[in-house]
Amino acid sequence: MDTELFRKLLHNLLNAEVIIYDNDIRSLSAFEDACCFQKALQPMFTVESLSYLLNSMNDTTFYEIVDKLDVCLFFFRFKEKVFLIGPYAGSEYSDEKMQKILIANKMPASYATSLRLYYTAMPLLAVYQIQRTVTACMVSFDPLLHEYTYRRLLGFQEEPKEPKTYLQDSINYSDIYKRYHIENRLLKLIEKGEVESIIQAYDEMQDESSSLLDLYLSPVYQSPISILRALARKAAEKSGLSVITIDQITQKSVQRLSGASNIKKQGQYCYEMLIELTAAVRNHLVNTNGYSPAIVKAVEYLSLNYTQNISLESLCRITDYSPSHLAKIFKQETGRTITQYIAYLRCRQAAEMLRETSLPIQEISCYVGYTDNNYFVKVFKKVMGTTPSEYRA
Repeated sequence: MDTELFRKLLHNLLNAEVIIYDNDIRSLSAFEDACCFQKALQPMFTVESLSYLLNSMNDTTFYEIVDKLDVCLFFFRFKEKVFLIGPYAGSEYSDEKMQKILIANKMPASYATSLRLYYTAMPLLAVYQIQRTVTACMVSFDPLLHEYTYRRLLGFQEEPKEPKTYLQDSINYSDIYKRYHIENRLLKLIEKGEVESIIQAYDEMQDESSSLLDLYLSPVYQSPISILRALARKAAEKSGLSVITIDQITQKSVQRLSGASNIKKQGQYCYEMLIELTAAVRNHLVNTNGYSPAIVKAVEYLSLNYTQNISLESLCRITDYSPSHLAKIFKQETGRTITQYIAYLRCRQAAEMLRETSLPIQEISCYVGYTDNNYFVKVFKKVMGTTPSEYRA
């Protein structure tokens, strides 16, 4: 049996960590370091307890450890391998319940925040859900599977006789600060249109030693690409880029991601979205540098509608300027009249099509808004300094 495939299947279906234990104590030590909040509260999550339980378990029994925090661990043996699922939360977080636990164990209030963060970072699962999923997967690999029984192991049957008194020491929240620092850095790069830096940041994200990779694979992000896309959208919007343009880019990304056949493809599509979005921000910032908010709105409107017959009245409604004042301010800030700016946008698009396609000039002319090809040639020569045919050559 392909045990790694079985593990990945359980992980994806339950959205929980799944560990294969092969008598290597180091895997249990790693589990204790990562998942045991406090040994005194969770003695069954220690290396010693887990080692004992796993080495004395029944081959056809599902086991579930439930500690006093209602943090659980599910484990079982299948095809001579031991699989551990969790930790996971057995119920929704309750401040009142956790306060009582801390008070009963003489732990100060400073632990409340870290305890809440620890508990809410875990998936919320019911044991029947895990049993049903695990059994279905096992039957897929072994149709003649023997029936398994279920045994619940409670870590706290008795109140401690002499609770330990904890000193109110400093709690380390550096991982959380680091996560927000990374998010803010990505947002700033997008907001400023720094394409090269975004490429570098994303390359770092693919490095297995990078904290960026750990960040987006952590339980905090159940849908990491969706989270990243939402952050990127808001950063681009903050730059002043049109929300229409943002939606064009990100909605295309959503469609591509939905059809991605593997994680590598998803990563590639996410990367391309970040680059395209950041490049759009950069172009927007370059094209509107020094413009007042009203003229930025006018330029944005023209950029979206330049192939249409745009009336001066429609621009006045957008900017709240009178026709004469708008014409004056627009020329003053952009260096072009509104008519000249529309011609510039049309000819810029036509020039790109002349370079990148073999479409006839007549078709390009109609596409960018000129039904009269002769007039298009005249305008193009005035704007670009050469005729369309000469430009293409």
